Amino acid sequence: MKGTRTSIAAAALAVALTSSAGTATAGPPASTDGHDDWEVTAGDSTDLATGLLSPLRVAVGRDDTAYVSQNFAGLLTRVGADGATSTLVERAGIEIGGVATRRGDVYYTESAGGPGSPDPFVANVSVLEDGETRVLADFAALETENNYDADNEYGFQDLPEDCVAELPADLREFLLPRGGEVYSHPFATAVSESGRYVYVADAGANAVWTVDTWDDDVDATVLDPVPTLATAELRDSLAAQGIALPECVLGYTFNSEPVPTDIELGPDGLLYLTSLPGIPEDPTLGSVRSFDPDSGDIEIVVSGLTSPTGLAFDRYGNLFVTELFANRISIVPAGSDEAELFTDATQPADVEVRGGYLYSTRNALPGEGAPSGTLVRTRLDYGEDYGKD
Repeated sequence: MKGTRTSIAAAALAVALTSSAGTATAGPPASTDGHDDWEVTAGDSTDLATGLLSPLRVAVGRDDTAYVSQNFAGLLTRVGADGATSTLVERAGIEIGGVATRRGDVYYTESAGGPGSPDPFVANVSVLEDGETRVLADFAALETENNYDADNEYGFQDLPEDCVAELPADLREFLLPRGGEVYSHPFATAVSESGRYVYVADAGANAVWTVDTWDDDVDATVLDPVPTLATAELRDSLAAQGIALPECVLGYTFNSEPVPTDIELGPDGLLYLTSLPGIPEDPTLGSVRSFDPDSGDIEIVVSGLTSPTGLAFDRYGNLFVTELFANRISIVPAGSDEAELFTDATQPADVEVRGGYLYSTRNALPGEGAPSGTLVRTRLDYGEDYGKD
C-alpha cells in the first residue's frame, strides 16, 4: 500500500510528500505464538445504557466511565460504571462522533454539511477539558483549501466507450474515473500516550489526520483507493442492493474509496484502522490495516470483513472487530490474519476493552419507533493458563 502524507504548511507551498509501503499482510501483534490452546470467550453481558440514538462510538476511561456518541442526535453522553447517564455535549444539527478519552479529557468530532447539503460545512476535532471545549483542528477549512484525495483515482478504470454508454445514467458520476470530492467526515479518534498527537480517521476525506497539539500543526495521510475486480458474484451482490451494472464491466477494476471508520493505537505502537470501501459498497471488502504514523507505511492485517466499523485490542494483542451489517463481533487472535466469530450482536458499531471487559455499542442504526441503541459490557473469559508460558 502507499500513503500520501501532506503537511498543511507544505501544502500551502504545493509540496507533496509521499511515502511508499509494501503490500504484505501482517497479523495483529503476536503474543500467543505457540499457544493454539489459548482462547478468550464472551462471558456474562450487562446492558449499561439503553434507549440510545445511533451510538456509533464509545470510549472508556477512568473509573470505568464510558463516553458514547449519539451521532445523529448530536449528543456526547457519559455512562457511569453503574449505568447512570448524563449529557456532556449537545449540538443540535451537528453530528457528534469520534470519541476518545485520556486522563479524564474527552476528545470528540463534529461534522455537518458537505457535498449537496444546504447546511454549513462543519468538520473538526475538539477536546473537553475540565468542562471547557477547545477546538484542536478545523478539517472543513483544510479540506476546502486542499481536497486531499483529489488525485486519487476512484471508479472503473479503462472501460471501453461502448460499455460506458451502458452504465446507469444516475450512477455514471460515481462509476466513471474521478478524484475525491471536497468532503470531510471525521469519524474516529485515537490519542497518543503523551497526549501530544490526536489521530483522526476521516471517512469523507479518506485520510488519517495527525494533529500535533503541542506545535499546533496538522498532517493528512491520504489512503489509497481499494481496487476491486468486477466479478459476476459482485455484480449479482450489487444487483440485490438495487445497483444494476451491465455485463460489460466484468473483468474490469473498480477503485473504491477506502473510507476509514475507526482508529486505535495497537500494543506495538502502530495505529490500526478499519476500512469500509464505498460506492459501490460490497459488504465483504472491509479490512483492518496497520499504519505507521512515522513512515506512512500501511499494511493489511485482515481482509474479507463485512462492514467493519470498530476495533479494539486486549492486553494480549487479540483484536476485536465489529461487523455492523453481519451482526457480529469478531476476534482476530494475536498473530493471526483471520477473523473468527467472538459473539453475535445486533448492529454492533464500536468496541473498547477496559479492565477485562469488552464494551460494545449495539442496535446502532436508528429504526422505527423509540431509539433502541445500547451500550453493553461483556466479561472477557480467559482460560486458566491463558498468558502463562
